[in-house]
Amino acid sequence: MNRLFRLALVFLSGCLAVSMLNAQDAPVRHQRRPPEFSNVPPGEPKQPNYDFFSILDGRPRGLTLHHDTEVNTGRPVDVYVFPIELQVMNSDGNLEPEGLIIDNFYTAKAVQPQKAPNPHNAHDCNTWNTLILKEIPYDPTLSTWSYVEFVVAEGARTVQTNEDGAVWWSDDVECWGARDRFAPF
Repeated sequence: MNRLFRLALVFLSGCLAVSMLNAQDAPVRHQRRPPEFSNVPPGEPKQPNYDFFSILDGRPRGLTLHHDTEVNTGRPVDVYVFPIELQVMNSDGNLEPEGLIIDNFYTAKAVQPQKAPNPHNAHDCNTWNTLILKEIPYDPTLSTWSYVEFVVAEGARTVQTNEDGAVWWSDDVECWGARDRFAPF
């Protein structure tokens, strides 16, 4: 009986080891914001009223600059791609990271700097990206973590580019960096 028990235990342990070896982490998924193709109405786009916003909290994953051109006009447009890995805020930390990276596309310069609430928004996003990635390193063992908030005004204007697709005007986005100060639940 004792031998049968040991044999069953070895068999179950072997099954567990094989299943652990074959297990794979879920692949990281990417989602694009704004959608690649957007319906840009003809004429001058209406400026948002900046009352309502979409806020994305997460860990920045770098920032890249693309040189592109506007559809139909050929005007040069510099585009930032700002990937942010989604994070659940004020969680117990066990849900970090989510495994979903949101790729945010926006112009590197304000399209209408004289009318923009802050014509330096694109530069501010670059600054917060650098601070979070270099000066406030991510440590998964800590109970708090650093993150960036990427804020988009409801009704944010887009420009359609030839290579990157639709990109937000940087006039209508903002970035903030922070460190979660709340104790885990």
